[in-house]
Amino acid sequence: MITIADVARKAHVSAMTVSRVINNTATVSEATRQRVLDAMESLSYVPNSVARSLIIGKTHTIGLVLADLTNPFFTTIARGAEDTAHDHRYRLILCDHDDNPSKEKQYIDALISARVDGMVIVPANDSSKSTLSKLDCHKIPFVLLDRLVDNIEADTIIGNNREAAFRLTQHLIDQGHRKIAIIIGPQDIYTARERFNGYLEALGSNYLPILPQLITQTSFEPYHKKKDDQPHLFATIATWMSSADRPTAIIAANNMVAIAVLQQLKALHLRCEEDVALVCFEEIDPHGILEPSLTCAAQPAYQLGKLAVSTLFDRLMHPESPIRTITLPIELHYRSSSSLPKQRESVKSTSEMGA
Repeated sequence: MITIADVARKAHVSAMTVSRVINNTATVSEATRQRVLDAMESLSYVPNSVARSLIIGKTHTIGLVLADLTNPFFTTIARGAEDTAHDHRYRLILCDHDDNPSKEKQYIDALISARVDGMVIVPANDSSKSTLSKLDCHKIPFVLLDRLVDNIEADTIIGNNREAAFRLTQHLIDQGHRKIAIIIGPQDIYTARERFNGYLEALGSNYLPILPQLITQTSFEPYHKKKDDQPHLFATIATWMSSADRPTAIIAANNMVAIAVLQQLKALHLRCEEDVALVCFEEIDPHGILEPSLTCAAQPAYQLGKLAVSTLFDRLMHPESPIRTITLPIELHYRSSSSLPKQRESVKSTSEMGA
């Protein structure tokens, strides 16, 4: 193994000078610095990051704790976060807790042990409070992303989910839908509550009744990770669609739930758009490959990742600055899946002619 002493001999300097160049802790002439760097390159020397962190008090590493890396929303967040960390010459450790508070705790404990300089965290749910509070005890800065947790004082980057849910529901109402079913996410997760509240507010604003039989709950991952939720979800959709007074539209809690709905509709020999409208939260088909293409409320995932890491770096540089909550707008992408089903349009036209 190549050591700092080998670099010193190659560059004809002391080991202390090599250490100063590596850690940038003292003034070294440019000629000497370049000679040390050339020696390191020639010998393929890689500095010991653990030893370096003990000297300078930083690891130049941050943790990114996400909820579901199979979901394109979170992988795009990770892309934005990693790009920004790399621009600041930081390494990023990526963790996926699957909305499991126990797994979340294990990862955050591991990141504390690794002495990361800070973390960006998508909390598993409301019970994450005790785990997040531990970070304050260790004086590790962190930024909450996508989800709030009550009574946790931290910089937070979120999308305006309540407004997006209102607008998504209002769009369906404007398309002629009156019986709008919704599949909500776990109500111990902030974003799921905000989306449900936005839906309820839109119904109320249009004087439409809240129909409990058209509301059901599932995890955010029923399609692939938490398949125990599938029987209940699929049975509910089958009940809805076999009813004589079935819904004309379904709002899915997120893109992964929308995939599960499409799977069940196919099993029932039904088609989105022809038999029922389907919309969701988060982008599912940015390139328009699906037919029909789904209307969705899309958060700016890449920007969320970039902004969260930039906010963490601001906190590292200015630890005493006021805590900020930054709310980003959510775009609605209007596509053909939200129109009134063709069969219902035909019935509506016939009744209007009879009138």
